[in-house]
Amino acid sequence: MKIPYRKRNLAQGKAGEEEFIKLRGNKFVRRATPDEDMNEHWDIEDSEFGKVDIKSGKRSSHKGDVDFTIWWELKTVKRPPNYKSQPGWGVPNSVSRLIAVRAEDCFYLIDPSDIYEDLQSRCSFDNKGYFCLVTRPNRGDLITTLPLDYVQKYAKHKVVVDNNDLQ
Repeated sequence: MKIPYRKRNLAQGKAGEEEFIKLRGNKFVRRATPDEDMNEHWDIEDSEFGKVDIKSGKRSSHKGDVDFTIWWELKTVKRPPNYKSQPGWGVPNSVSRLIAVRAEDCFYLIDPSDIYEDLQSRCSFDNKGYFCLVTRPNRGDLITTLPLDYVQKYAKHKVVVDNNDLQ
């Protein structure tokens, strides 16, 4: 039986959060409330990093395997359908936070305010590949993909994933 994409993505996101929490051990402080998660765009509070929005490993295509493609959200999906899109998790907001992006062997932690202005100048619907703006019909979202070297360049921290420690 195939799992619907939305359920699969939600489960994958929760697994990414659990993985990060386990890696952080006693530095984990608390989870965000549902309101903080949805409106302030963060998942956990960490005693070293502060508020962190955790992004699990992603696929370049819904039908593919996790290949650690780095999707960056600039506008959220409209929910319910007539609701106006809001700035996405990849946009600076009133909360000081880091985005933990899962790569193959680690999480890179990026402050969205460090890259937002640069993304505004780099991203375009005319681009192909990285920094190409993508939106889906009737969804109101706006996303792009980032190359790993760009994420590495702007990362403030790196949390190494040792798969042996996670078992």
